[in-house]
Amino acid sequence: MKIEERLELLKQVANVATLAGLKGRIDENGKHFVMGFDMKDGRGQQVFVRPNGYSPEGAAIVTMWSPAHVFAKGLFGSISKDQAVELLKMNENGFFARYGVWVNEKETVVIVSWDLLLSTLDPDELRAQAYCVAYAADAYEAKHRKDKF
Repeated sequence: MKIEERLELLKQVANVATLAGLKGRIDENGKHFVMGFDMKDGRGQQVFVRPNGYSPEGAAIVTMWSPAHVFAKGLFGSISKDQAVELLKMNENGFFARYGVWVNEKETVVIVSWDLLLSTLDPDELRAQAYCVAYAADAYEAKHRKDKF
């Protein structure tokens, strides 16, 4: 996706966020729209939105995501079998959020994400789903006694 197309989609996300009463910004690289959320007990959580392609019908899809935990690289990405199974089980109990992992050469990052059709995204939906993603990511972070994101 060309940067101009990406920026146009992110501007649409920013407009919906403004209507939802959410503050955020397009990052300096034009890759994400990022919002910060205050959580309970003085905790915070960042939620990102990025263009993620198009549906078979041609509708723009955006992915809302939030990092929840970082495991340094090691055997099986330093995430144990039990932790991986736990993530799968947590996917069954959450709403408007799913757990997954991003793996690179240095680390494994647990994320919480959700995909949305940009053309039907209204302010109430954006606000509700952003809080669901933020809450799920923060709950996982808190469980592991972290507040990094």
